[in-house]
Amino acid sequence: MEGFSERDLEVNVSGISGGIPGAGAPQDASPHRMRITNMAALSQGLDTEKLVEANLQAAAVPLEQMEQHQADLEGQAGIWRQIQQKLDGFLKVSGNLNLKEDFNAFKSIVPPHSAFTVTPGPGASLGSYSVSVASLAKPGVLVSSGFPDKDKTSVLNIPPDGAFSHATMTFLIGNHLIGGHLRTVRLDKDTGFTMEDLAQAINNANIGIHAMVMRTGAPGAPYSLSLSSTKNGVNFRVMEQEGLDFSFRTVQKGSMAHLNVNGVPVQSESNDVADAIPGSVIHLRQTTGPTPTTASIVHNTKTIKTNIGSMVKSYNDLLDFLDKESRVNPATGQGGPLLGAYSVIDLRNRLGTALTRALPDKVQGKYRTLADVGITFQRNGHLSFDQGKLDKALASNYDDVVHLMTGSGGTPGVTASLHEILTEFANPASGPLAGEIADVNAQERTNVRQMTRKQDELATLKDQLEEKYSGLQSLLGGLNAKQAYVSQQIARGVI
Repeated sequence: MEGFSERDLEVNVSGISGGIPGAGAPQDASPHRMRITNMAALSQGLDTEKLVEANLQAAAVPLEQMEQHQADLEGQAGIWRQIQQKLDGFLKVSGNLNLKEDFNAFKSIVPPHSAFTVTPGPGASLGSYSVSVASLAKPGVLVSSGFPDKDKTSVLNIPPDGAFSHATMTFLIGNHLIGGHLRTVRLDKDTGFTMEDLAQAINNANIGIHAMVMRTGAPGAPYSLSLSSTKNGVNFRVMEQEGLDFSFRTVQKGSMAHLNVNGVPVQSESNDVADAIPGSVIHLRQTTGPTPTTASIVHNTKTIKTNIGSMVKSYNDLLDFLDKESRVNPATGQGGPLLGAYSVIDLRNRLGTALTRALPDKVQGKYRTLADVGITFQRNGHLSFDQGKLDKALASNYDDVVHLMTGSGGTPGVTASLHEILTEFANPASGPLAGEIADVNAQERTNVRQMTRKQDELATLKDQLEEKYSGLQSLLGGLNAKQAYVSQQIARGVI
């Protein structure tokens, strides 16, 4: 039998569990080896499946180590990705305090139930403004005489007679014929002849008039055509009808909005009046009469304080995470996955320097450090936020706070420097964290290849062991038969 011979049956005693009856060893033999004399005992006690399994378990130890290493690498990659996410959030928050424009947050103060509201834009001008509203902007509106239904009966004053039936309605857009515009709308078999068809034809003509069919409920003629100019302040009228018999009346004359801001007359075709208060929009709701109302544009410090509070929280959250993953486990003495990581050390050092540095004197304003406006470091490395101190600084020296945060004269401020560092570290293509993630990913790929090779080796080893132990069983069976035959011959006295 290939792979085994009778000589191979000299086996290591430690490799076979239990005693073997009748087994003995010559005096000159090794104390760890014996010669098998009872083949039946050996063949009956040989469990080849367990032998194969035991060999495979021993050979699989390196694979188990690789699998554990893979789990560790996946954990490391997950930690770096979490840092990346926290940095992305921190970067977004710092971006709200990075430029001077980020501090252009304004709000309006208008008495309750006023005739208007004010929405300041980023370029709003601080100050108080006296506003009175004489009239609102309105479109011109006409309504037609009634009609029995909206979608069944033809509006033509003669019965439709196929291809030759049509009607037209001509409008004068403007208050007077001179300076106005004549526009004609046509009804025919392609448009249809109902009241809804007429409204749709007017809208499709895009002549500056919007038409709709409205239910008035008038007895016998409950539907009317309502026409309005698409722009405020524009009047119009129906000059001529051909094949139609409607009468129209004016229910609202078009007018412009008229208001007065700090004594200056303002006219607008919209009730949302832009830049009468510079950088802001006045939303007119009703007239005020001759008595003006005062509107004030002030800094919206609530937005700035919210952004600064978010910056402090983002920094503290990042610091807590880095501390947690760098901490030494007191029970095992093993350091966290980030312990000693250069990127983490560099990030913490540079963030700490940016947040504690004093600005040079060439930066405008009285404030040199974050501590001057109530943002200080605690013993545990966290930032704290004294809102009362910041409120005072914003109320008394708003521009100086802006200079502290954003810088001036070509020198970046505190949050501007912070934003630069975060932009560098969070860069998904070239940042240090991207490099750390790429390195771990490369290790994972290499380890997966090694695991695959090891799995293939184990599969091959299993096949080889099963083949060898199968051969051993066959050989032992043959030897057992020979031993039985010899024993029979001895018993008969043949041998």
